[in-house]
Parts: sequence; C-alpha cells; structure tokens
Amino acid sequence: MSESLEPLHPCVGVEITELRNTAPDLLRQSVAKHGCVLIRNQTLKPDDLLDLASTLGTPLPPYRPQYSVPGRPQVVQVGNLKADGDVRVYLNKGGVEWHSDSPGSSHPAGWSLLYCLESEIPDGGGETGFASTVTGYRALPEELKSQIAHMELVHSFNTFNDKVAAYADSTVPLQDGELRTRNADTIDPLVQTHPLTGERLIYVSHAMVKEFLGMEAAQGRAIVADLVARLTAPERIYKHLWRPGDLMLFDNRSCLHTPFPYAYDDYPRTRRLLHQIIIGGNA
Repeated sequence: MSESLEPLHPCVGVEITELRNTAPDLLRQSVAKHGCVLIRNQTLKPDDLLDLASTLGTPLPPYRPQYSVPGRPQVVQVGNLKADGDVRVYLNKGGVEWHSDSPGSSHPAGWSLLYCLESEIPDGGGETGFASTVTGYRALPEELKSQIAHMELVHSFNTFNDKVAAYADSTVPLQDGELRTRNADTIDPLVQTHPLTGERLIYVSHAMVKEFLGMEAAQGRAIVADLVARLTAPERIYKHLWRPGDLMLFDNRSCLHTPFPYAYDDYPRTRRLLHQIIIGGNA
C-alpha cells in the first residue's frame, strides 16, 4: 500500500488517503490489523459500494430487506430519514450497544462498510464508536484470559431482533418465515484467532448472546459484561463524527462498533443517512 496510514486512535483504526490505488488484499489486511479503516471525501454510488464489497468478500443479503436501496438489496439504508411521516431507513433506537454485524449470517465473519451521504446533527451526538477486540484482548489479565479460553457462546440475531422490535416506538418489525429461518443461531468460541493476522481476539456481540454453553446464564452474562466493559473503556475507543463522503470499513472479528444517540426524532432539522453493506468472509 503506497499510501501512509494515519492512526485514528492509539488502540484502534487508521485513515488512508486514497481508495483507488489500494489493492484489495492490502486493504483487507489493514482493516483486519487495525480494526477499522477510514477513507474520506469519497463520491460513491450503491453500485460502487457493491463493487468494493465484492473485492473484499461476499456482499450478504440484508437482515431487514425493507430498508434496502431499491434494486440493490445488499445496500442497507441507515439513519432517520422519513417519507410521509414514516421512517423508511433502519433507525437504531437502542442506544449504545457494542456489537459485530456478523452473527446469524450465512457466511463466516468478514467485514462491513458504512458510507455517509448525509449527516446534519446540530446539537451533537450521532458518532459511531469503534473498539479493537485484539488490543483489548492483549490488555486482559492473564488470569482472565485463562478463564475465558474455552468459553463458547450461542449468538442469535432473532433473539436480538425480537428485543429491538419491542422497544417503545420501534420502527423495526418482528421477523418470521424465511427470514427467521435464514438468520440461524451460531455457536462461536469467545476467544478466536484471526485467519488473516494470526492475532488472538474476543468475538462477542453481547446483545445477541442467547446462551453460554456449559455455563449458567448469570455467570456467563457477568463475564461477558465485564469483558465488553474492558474492551470498550472510554480510553480504548475511537468515536467517529460523520461527514458526507466518509467511508468506514471495519472487520467484524477484530472490531466492535456502536452508534451513539442523537436527536433522531427531530427530523428534518436533524438528518442522517448512511449506506451499509455486510460482507461475508471466506475463512
């Protein structure tokens, strides 16, 4: 990669200045190693995003198809834009929920991309936070590493979506039929080795955890809550303030992310629109 990498934060993330000349393999390695990569000042249509996603892995069908760009189902609209008084894009009202995008997908964990088209938030908020599960794992006490070395979790997108759909004034519907069947539960080791970097990491989306294999639920929840709190301590996270043209690529193994709240009900004074693609890995 000819472009220099500028750290976004001591623990997670880098910025590169040019997307066009960055080889896909080196881009994958950079995202895997640093957790997330920011590229600013882009002008990208949905087909451009799909082309980029296809060089990294397999663009996956959406969890919630009703929020996709018409004719481009893998490109999901995220934000607060309304039409005829109804929110027509995916709006997360759950607050701060650190997670990976990959549990329940039909492919191994890969990458995600977020591309900003609009972001007008006059009173602040609305950042996306990123935290490294690699540097976070390195910082754990050895006793805790030994305790969690063989833990396995059951991640369930359906359990998570049921919770989101139950929020007051949620715009997210319950899922049934083919969609519910497609988003199958997965059994995942809590501690994993990244296939590209060989680094040890924590793999958990704690809001999606349905079960802790061989462990009482209360004990498992306490361990995971402690782990996520350590990984996402304020001094360990990068909070990205979105500007139109920002493209963020992040690795669903080596990075957790979360939205931070903003005045999403104050539309159109507050406006947010991102395009998202979740990309399945091959290993």
